[in-house]
Amino acid sequence: MRRTLILIATFVLALQAYSQTEEEAMSMVNDSLKANPNNVNWLYVKGLILSQSKKFEQAIPYLTLSLKNLHQFKIENPNALAFPNELPLDSCDILRERAYCYDLLDSVNNSVNDYRYVQMREPNDLFYSTAVSRLYIKHKIFDKAQIEIDRLKDRKGNNERGLVQQAILFYEQQEYNKAQAAVAIALKKYPASIEGLMTQGKILVKLNRQTESCKYFSEAKSKMTLAYFGGQRGYQRDFEKDIESLKKLYCK
Repeated sequence: MRRTLILIATFVLALQAYSQTEEEAMSMVNDSLKANPNNVNWLYVKGLILSQSKKFEQAIPYLTLSLKNLHQFKIENPNALAFPNELPLDSCDILRERAYCYDLLDSVNNSVNDYRYVQMREPNDLFYSTAVSRLYIKHKIFDKAQIEIDRLKDRKGNNERGLVQQAILFYEQQEYNKAQAAVAIALKKYPASIEGLMTQGKILVKLNRQTESCKYFSEAKSKMTLAYFGGQRGYQRDFEKDIESLKKLYCK
C-alpha cells in the first residue's frame, strides 16, 4: 500500500515537472476531471497536488470525494481486481493525505479519526501506530498522548517509535532530564532512529550543549527516507525544514 502511495506521488511529481508549473499541472488534471468528473484517481491527484502546495482546505473536498467515489465503486464492483484506470488506489492512501491536511489545519479530531482507520488497516506499520500520539504531542494534548504511547508499548513492546515518542513527550513537557534518559534508551537499542537522533539534538540544545547537538542533526538528516515517514512527502519535507532551521541556529 505504501508502494501505491509512492507510485502516485511520483506520478504527481512527474506531472508537475513535465508541465513546469503547478498551474499547468492542475490544468491537465482539471481537463481530465471535466471528461470524467467522478474519476477516483484524478480527484485524488488533484487533492494531492493541492496538499503538496499547502492548500490544505482546498485539498480536503477533493480527497473526500475521491474516498466517497472509491467506496461506491467497491459497492458496485465487489469482485473487481483493479480500480478505475487500473491504478490500485486504496482508501488508506486517501486517508493518509487527508489526515495530514487536517493536522496542518489544526483539526485534531478529524485527523485522529482518519489515522485511526489507517491504524486499523495497517496495525504493523509503526509510523501510523504512533500517528495519533504524535498528533496529540504536537497540539500539546499531553494526557491523551501518554495514553497512546502506553498502548503502543503494551502492544509492541520496547519498539523504536514508542521509545522515541516517550522521549519527545518529555521534551515537549520541558522535562529535559527525563527526555535525555528516555532517548538514551531508544538510541542504545535503535542507534539509526531518525526521530531519536533529532530529539537527542534538541534535548542537548536545551541542556546548553549546542556543539554536541550538531552531529545528531546531521546524522538524522543523512538517514532520512520517504518510507520512514509512511510515504508522506509532506511530513518528510517538514522534518527536513525543522532540521535545517536547527542547524542554522546552533551549528554555525
